[in-house]
Amino acid sequence: MQATEAVGFQSGRQMTNYIKTQWQLAAHSVRLSSPDKVMEAYYSCIDQMCCQSEKQLNYVHINAIVHGTAKVWTAAGERHGCWVAGVHAEQNMRIFIARMLRRLQPLLPAIGARIAANVLWSSAKLGLDPDALVPGMTDSLAHQFMADMDAANGQEFANVLVACAKLQLNPCKGALFKAMCGRLAVADLSIFDSQHVANILHSLATITAAEPSVEMLAGLCQRFGMLLSRHQGSNRPNELPTAQHIANTMWALSKLKYAPADELALSMVDRMVALCHVPWRQPTPQAISNLLRACAELSVPVKQMDTGSLASFFLGSNRGQGTQQNSANTALSLAVIGHLCQAHFARMLDQMLALSVNHQELSELQLRQLYQALDWLQPPASTGTLQGDAWLNLKDKMGRLGARPACDTQPSFGAQLVCAALTQLSLRYKAAPVIGGYRPAALLVPVDGGAAIVVAFESNICLKNKPSR
Repeated sequence: MQATEAVGFQSGRQMTNYIKTQWQLAAHSVRLSSPDKVMEAYYSCIDQMCCQSEKQLNYVHINAIVHGTAKVWTAAGERHGCWVAGVHAEQNMRIFIARMLRRLQPLLPAIGARIAANVLWSSAKLGLDPDALVPGMTDSLAHQFMADMDAANGQEFANVLVACAKLQLNPCKGALFKAMCGRLAVADLSIFDSQHVANILHSLATITAAEPSVEMLAGLCQRFGMLLSRHQGSNRPNELPTAQHIANTMWALSKLKYAPADELALSMVDRMVALCHVPWRQPTPQAISNLLRACAELSVPVKQMDTGSLASFFLGSNRGQGTQQNSANTALSLAVIGHLCQAHFARMLDQMLALSVNHQELSELQLRQLYQALDWLQPPASTGTLQGDAWLNLKDKMGRLGARPACDTQPSFGAQLVCAALTQLSLRYKAAPVIGGYRPAALLVPVDGGAAIVVAFESNICLKNKPSR
């Protein structure tokens, strides 16, 4: 990289533009030459500028430097998909960022929510806890964000939570999360877009110290629903939530044990189905897998036509071969929902058998999930020979993938009592498959093509806002 010579600056804006030019040049150069040499030249150029312009350097400039470094580092990691930073490169990066944060430390009382959020987000992109470089820096940034939180927008709330989730931080001993959740519960969310909502929920679902209220989750869901319906039928489809936003939102709600309104959940599923037919906006296999798993865990009354469409797209054009885990999750999720069909399951197993030829063997968890799905498909003894033979063919394919793992858990005593009662009532049922922490007791066999009925009972894993589920 040919670094521009650092000279005197007549204004702070000139310095900001110079910093932006340097990191943009470096981000372009790492794709063309040795990332290590480009990074070293970038550090040297910025350090020279800082030394020559110490009196003019303010928190805006330091934020631009940390942000730009995160952009360059990310670009270096993406270079041909093959550059992996060595110990020396990581050490140099840590030393450089530590110098910048030490310059920022005396300026902290002047920064607001935007700068605090940006520095935390940029640090997370670099994989660095600011405290590890400058003791007390993470809490100081959190305090500054809280002090100016009323001025924070959706992007800044999302940036802070994404950073804390990525680095598993708990700033100010939980005070930050308590303040943020309290503020989000009453905030005007009209300026939050679908990515902000999805990122906030996804982060809260992965931060163990966060305790979002039902009111806050309801507000975020309401906002997501408005964004999903606002432009339907208009000529601005790009403003609708993406497939990834939908998948992340539903996944997060399932982990947070919060059931969105059925209307919203079904709208998200409908939108995902529609996106399967929109080039360049189609969902990934993992997005479909996560959505179906969330529907299973939240007991969403999803339509079989929609799950069938998602399963077909998942399997089509080899998209189902994304990972073995995606396929196992999808099969079990469809079983829990009650919509797994033999044809889709057979195609999943065929794809897995093809991958197993290349020594991509299934884990014990994946095998357990698939055998649970197979049990769901087992026809009653009175079923005709044709359907029975089809199931035996599925069983044979499962045997070629691997032996059934030993059962690691026995049915709970409560589940045994429920099944005993159903037997006494002469009701036909199946031992329902288990997914995540959701553990139903049994599943009544549909009559005359009706919907399956899940038999469960309340416990400490029930949904926050719908205990009956």
